[in-house]
Amino acid sequence: MRAPAVLSLLFLMASAPSTGLAEEAFPGYPESVRTQALRVVAAAAPDRTEALAVEVRSLRKLMFDYGILSMNAVPDLVFERAAKEGWKQKASVPLREMAKVAPLSVPLWAWLVREDASRFEPDRFLDDLSGLGGALRMYGPAPLGYAAWVLLFASAAACWFSAWASIALLLRARPALTADLSRIFRSLPRPEVPAAILVLALFVVPVLAGVGIGVCAVFWIALSAGYLRRGELVIATTAILLLAGVFLCGGFFHSVDQLAGDTRKGGWLGGEGYFPQRWPDVSTDSGNPFSGPRWEGMLRFTRARAEMQGGNPGAAERAWSGLIRDGIEVAGAYNNRGVTRARLGNADDALSDFEAAVERTPAGGPAHWNAYQLYLEGFRLEEARRIQATAWASIRDLSFLGYQGEEMTHGELVSSPMPVGDVWKNLFTMRAGWLREAGKSPFHSLFFRPLPGGWVPAFLAVGWFWTAAWKLLSRKIWLHSTCRSCGTRTMVVGTRESSDICNSCRAQIGGGVRGGEERVRRVQNITLHRRYVHACSVLFPGAGALWAGKDLQAMIYGIFLCLPLGALSVSMRAGSASLALISDMQTLVAAGALACVALLWAIGAWWGWRSFDLLQLRHNVAGEGS
Repeated sequence: MRAPAVLSLLFLMASAPSTGLAEEAFPGYPESVRTQALRVVAAAAPDRTEALAVEVRSLRKLMFDYGILSMNAVPDLVFERAAKEGWKQKASVPLREMAKVAPLSVPLWAWLVREDASRFEPDRFLDDLSGLGGALRMYGPAPLGYAAWVLLFASAAACWFSAWASIALLLRARPALTADLSRIFRSLPRPEVPAAILVLALFVVPVLAGVGIGVCAVFWIALSAGYLRRGELVIATTAILLLAGVFLCGGFFHSVDQLAGDTRKGGWLGGEGYFPQRWPDVSTDSGNPFSGPRWEGMLRFTRARAEMQGGNPGAAERAWSGLIRDGIEVAGAYNNRGVTRARLGNADDALSDFEAAVERTPAGGPAHWNAYQLYLEGFRLEEARRIQATAWASIRDLSFLGYQGEEMTHGELVSSPMPVGDVWKNLFTMRAGWLREAGKSPFHSLFFRPLPGGWVPAFLAVGWFWTAAWKLLSRKIWLHSTCRSCGTRTMVVGTRESSDICNSCRAQIGGGVRGGEERVRRVQNITLHRRYVHACSVLFPGAGALWAGKDLQAMIYGIFLCLPLGALSVSMRAGSASLALISDMQTLVAAGALACVALLWAIGAWWGWRSFDLLQLRHNVAGEGS
């Protein structure tokens, strides 16, 4: 369970709230906001839709007053209540209402999308999918969490493929490898027995010793390389390249892991959904990997937003003025200072700020709507008409936030969130250090132990060169080859493709032209070989197709098998937080992935079994020994 737990942890840190919300709900917000949010949570129930709608409208009004865009803790607590009180299956109506006060909650939108799909409600599905996209665009931790999940899923699938490929190839090479190793023990009465034990030890001992799957896979591929066909070498090379990709991704995830502490509930990067409680030192000489002017500018922007949401307009105005003076996120700072000044009763200065923001964002944005509102309040109809189109277009672009221009008739002003693009831009400025950081990532300790981090790239390169060299050397020296059809082992030199079907099978003589002991031995060999391949097909689906010569088809099947295995790996931690929205989504993903794995496993076992039987049928050995 360690691998799924580590993989799931990064995703959870990047996008999921803690279940400890109930201990101190909505810290940092003004008392009126906290009280009303708790009333919303208490009113949530499947049969109290009207009462809940009234409480939600009251909370939205307070959120407008304090420039709060989203309170992501509200749906978290509502879902916890539903799970504890037993109405989780009826929670879709209350949770849909929660989207009006938590429009930046990615788990909420994802849960609603799932409900729409399961109930086949295409209209709501498209609307909720749009809401999910909007939350991903506007909420800082959301794209980090989404990207983390996708890359964790891809990395887990890549590791599963490498494990599947290396084991399937080792099983494919095992009979010939055992025969060659038996030459070492030829002085013993039955040299094949210690040779078989040695091959088993080469497979089992690294696993029991706790060696990472990446190291094991390269080792098993290196053992098998001399006995493989060209198509099978393509599978081996793909596995090694995928492992290299996984290691390099570890550097990126190490950065995300360090940043994750600032995206959890209470972290400053999650400030648009949860009130920030922690403020790191991001000055250049702080030693923080996320330091420097860019990160400092983002931190100052979030601090100013926290002052707005916390009910401190004077401090917020000073903070926005400082950002404008220093040229940091000027358009957003002007708009938010305008919102703050409007709340302080300084409409003229607020309008000047909105106009300054409009000049810097001529294509549209919250400032267009805010300026339009103040123009109308001041009866400046000509100016209002001039920006009316972009103002309404801007509010329509924010419809996933629950903003409807027709309903916003009481001077509601819209704040600007911290730009999500800055998170990515600043994170990718660190890409030069990702290779250095890869050795410190959880991926390294999980998949490549006990190798030191700096050795992994060299180990993968040496593994690939050894595979290529061993394959070239096998064309010059005598090695055993196993007939794919009947299992007969012969000494050959040269390419495997020209000798992996023995002459007897090519001639289709079945159990042989001679009778007596020779025929008995051949029939027994055919029977044992058939049982071996059938067992491989069931235990490692797709392996039987390799014996049938379907190399590339087997690789494609392996990719499809490992995709749901990867999804299962990153979703198996759902039980640790069984009351959370994100946990419910993980449970669904895990159940779907498990069903896909079971189906693909059965299909692969049948396909490998059937492909091998057809191979034996073509060479007239299908009925021998059965």
